[in-house]
Amino acid sequence: MNEDQTSSKPEKGSKLDSEFEFESVYANNTRCELSVWDLKVLFGELMQHTGKESVEWHTAVTLPWMQVKILIYYLRVNLALHEFMCGPLNVHPNVMPPKPTPPTPELLAEHPKAQDAYESACRIHSEMFD
Repeated sequence: MNEDQTSSKPEKGSKLDSEFEFESVYANNTRCELSVWDLKVLFGELMQHTGKESVEWHTAVTLPWMQVKILIYYLRVNLALHEFMCGPLNVHPNVMPPKPTPPTPELLAEHPKAQDAYESACRIHSEMFD
């Protein structure tokens, strides 16, 4: 088909191919804000062109906790498949999340399950990064 002809069939990925419009964005930084109701994930990109590192936050997505749990499952499965096919993904020490901080005696007094939460966070950190 030459440039003068048009196709009645929409190109794959075009707005006509889907009933929903969406924007595709890039993010190499995330930040989480939580409430009892849901989790808000903010997405941004590291900007270095000014000579001073800063993150330009551009998108926020709020998810109910049930969807967070389902998403974590799919993210972990996809990461496991990627690592199976491509080898372990090593996180650079400059961006490695720190190991969880033990709960203070005050926090333990206020929230008896804080120790269990801390131990769970330590297990997850070890699974992901050790």
